[in-house]
Amino acid sequence: MDFTRVYRNQSFYLDYDHVLIDCTDITGSDCYCDPEAAGIIQERIADHPVKTVHFLDSGNHHYMTKFWTDRISRDFLLVVADHHPDMQPALFEDMLSCGGWVRTVLESNPWVRQVWFIGVSDQYPIPRNNDTIIVYPDRPRADLPAYLSIDKDILDPRTVTTNWDQGTMSYRQLHAVIREIMHRHPVLGVDICGECTTCIDSRSDLINGRLLSCIAGKNIFRL
Repeated sequence: MDFTRVYRNQSFYLDYDHVLIDCTDITGSDCYCDPEAAGIIQERIADHPVKTVHFLDSGNHHYMTKFWTDRISRDFLLVVADHHPDMQPALFEDMLSCGGWVRTVLESNPWVRQVWFIGVSDQYPIPRNNDTIIVYPDRPRADLPAYLSIDKDILDPRTVTTNWDQGTMSYRQLHAVIREIMHRHPVLGVDICGECTTCIDSRSDLINGRLLSCIAGKNIFRL
């Protein structure tokens, strides 16, 4: 998903089959996604598969996870690996936001059976619900296929730089979590965000490559 042209300066995906979906002309899509922008985005992704790895650009576009998961029509587990829970109440009723998309998904998607939060900072309280909202290290239902959404702001700033405040997780720890999810659950799709559009830094390209290799190197889209 090319909102800011950031991936045009990276090379991690060039050896893989890939599609760059140009969204640079879509206004009303930065942090908040208005209804007109949402309609354009949904139209542009309509012919592309859910069962793949989607790179969403910066954390300002993490709401894109809603559009991909809207197309899942079976019970599933939404795994959110993020320094923030993205559960804020909507400031504007008709707008999707990067800070509240998880709440919107829970309220609007009838196929989401559980949301599993991984790496969320203690400073952001999560309304725990043993049936629906699970917080790591507690484990979700093992019988559900999973959609995995990763914001790289879960990682320590010494590992990569994002455009939001960050957590303390190492890449090795994140890699272990991803491997556990792939081992325990059939995977319906994956998305990754957290680019820093103002950084001249090769670390994001490197981490994207390592994440893609970890996920695409396994035949996880097996349903």
